Amino acid sequence: METVVQYLLLALALTSVQISYTESRLNEKRRDKTERRYHGTQVKDNICEIQNRESKIHCYCESTDVKTATRADCWVFNGGIDETDPIWSSFNSQPYLERLTFNVRSDGALKFIPFHVIHRMKRLQKLFIHYATLNKIEKRTFTNITTLKEITLMNNKITELDFSAFTNLPSLVNLTIKENKVTEVQRDVFVDLPSLKYLDLSFNSINLAHDGCFEHLTVLNDLILEANSITVLTRDTFRGLANLTRLDLRSNKLSMLGDLTFTELWNLNELLLDNNELKFLSERAFDGLALLQKLSMTGNKLKSINEGLLEGVRGLELLDLRNNEMEHFTYDTIKPILENLKMKNAVLYLSGNRLSCDCRLSWIQVLRNETKSEPLKMALDEVTCVLNAGKNVVATSNDVNTAFNDAKPSKSEQLYEIETNSEVQQDVNEEELYEDSNQYKFEPTVQQVAENQLTIVNMPIESLPCPRELVRSGEDSLMLSSKDESYWQSSSSSQMMAQFSLVFLLLCISVF
Repeated sequence: METVVQYLLLALALTSVQISYTESRLNEKRRDKTERRYHGTQVKDNICEIQNRESKIHCYCESTDVKTATRADCWVFNGGIDETDPIWSSFNSQPYLERLTFNVRSDGALKFIPFHVIHRMKRLQKLFIHYATLNKIEKRTFTNITTLKEITLMNNKITELDFSAFTNLPSLVNLTIKENKVTEVQRDVFVDLPSLKYLDLSFNSINLAHDGCFEHLTVLNDLILEANSITVLTRDTFRGLANLTRLDLRSNKLSMLGDLTFTELWNLNELLLDNNELKFLSERAFDGLALLQKLSMTGNKLKSINEGLLEGVRGLELLDLRNNEMEHFTYDTIKPILENLKMKNAVLYLSGNRLSCDCRLSWIQVLRNETKSEPLKMALDEVTCVLNAGKNVVATSNDVNTAFNDAKPSKSEQLYEIETNSEVQQDVNEEELYEDSNQYKFEPTVQQVAENQLTIVNMPIESLPCPRELVRSGEDSLMLSSKDESYWQSSSSSQMMAQFSLVFLLLCISVF
């Protein structure tokens, strides 16, 4: 009996101790959550647990326990916050953040970068600031943050980047300053960034990129300058970017490219020049780009392409010239990359131009039959030309107007096709090609094609007229190389037979 009583007393004692310990822990948590007052503003120790609706900043974290959060998405709602506001001390509760985002929801609510907070984050790798009012990134604003790998500053009304605004950030890999109002890129803005591989300055108002402004970025792979107002490029604009593989200059105001503009970019693989105002390309504009595989110049004002332009980019596998103003595109122009275009998945886009229907386009049918690339076949099927009897042309053995009397609209383009019995080949079913679109990426023409245009691949080669100057000079076969001579001869057999008959008749007359 005494033993039972002793056990009961011991149990009661242990229970009392446990209750006391539990109450002590609860009281400690309550104390941790007790609000402190600084200058009349309520602030909590833990930035991830602010519940006061009047607080200027609210942060959402994947963990609310003190010193455990690695990610915080903070929303700045109320204006007037400054660097001395006590709310900033709440960030001391989460010193191990690896990703920190500030989304400003009130215009003018945040006018500075809170570096007194950022520098206390010893593990911070990614910093995002959106919709603040930063205006100018001052000298050495971003410096000596050794762990930072990514900085994104979007829609912050930035107008100027000062000298050495970004410097001594040894781990920085990605830098995005997008959708701001930057007007120029000066020299020495980006210094001591030995790991930077991606720089995005798109959707600004840049009209001037100083020579050598990127020269310190020796390992940069991607440079995005899309949607700016750049009008002039020189061979020194991209000096020092020997490792650049992708350059995006879409939607600027470039009207011409001079000799050796990109000669410093030895490793460039992709060059995008779409939607500029390009009218002139120097014959040596792309010299030095031996590794270039993709060149896109859609939506410009090009009327012609110099026959030597592609000599410096013989490795091209994709050339996009849609929606320009070209009237001619000859065999000699495409010859440097012709063998590449016969390989699988190579593409040449020419639709949306005003190509003239003449014999200089006959190489398109030859390439259409020889290539192994389904995307290229589909792209060539969309290329059209315009018959212009006002031009100084000579029809071949078949009268062109007669040849196209029976033309009818196609299903996909509503263009006039040519029905010449066995001459129209339908090697690939249109529906099967579109069903296989996951394997081949085919991009249709953006610009609507005029109804008076004719589909080149459906035209009999012998019906293509030749300009008089080519006929007189005997150059009407220059569009085909010697290895393709038999192909041309087979397609023009009626002409060859007529010529042979004439020669035979002259020989007979001379003998008699």
